[in-house]
Amino acid sequence: MQTNSFIEADFPIKKVSEHSVREKNIRHGHISTLHIWWARRPLAASRASIYAALTPSPESEEERKEKAEFIANLSAWENSLNEELLSRARKEILEANRGRPPKVLDPFAGGGAIPLEALRLGCETYAGDLNPVAVLILKATLEFPQKYGNWGLGIRNWGR
Repeated sequence: MQTNSFIEADFPIKKVSEHSVREKNIRHGHISTLHIWWARRPLAASRASIYAALTPSPESEEERKEKAEFIANLSAWENSLNEELLSRARKEILEANRGRPPKVLDPFAGGGAIPLEALRLGCETYAGDLNPVAVLILKATLEFPQKYGNWGLGIRNWGR
């Protein structure tokens, strides 16, 4: 019997949307300051969606409410480097995937929001784009921090 992921059953759209709108005004330490990208995905929505897609839907109403609140907190900009929340999210993602980091592929990653957040959540992440500018942004966002230093992005080198 396969269980549905949380995103298939419920999602705290209002709170995640509020965090995503607020994120557009952040100018210090945000990936958007690297390069203007016309179709940038909010980090808040990317992080929340990835977590909700990779974890199962709770069985009880109480657990569902608690998980929706957790996702809302996880998506807040001020929590993007909160190690306690990220550790819990990574642990739950691993548990839902039999102890192995799930693989996330974004073949048209553009500005890199989805792969960045997948890395933050401990996923094995693959990203690319047809646009050479996007490829350079992806390298600067995803590869260089792991190779040359974290730069405060909260990305870990998971066994590589």
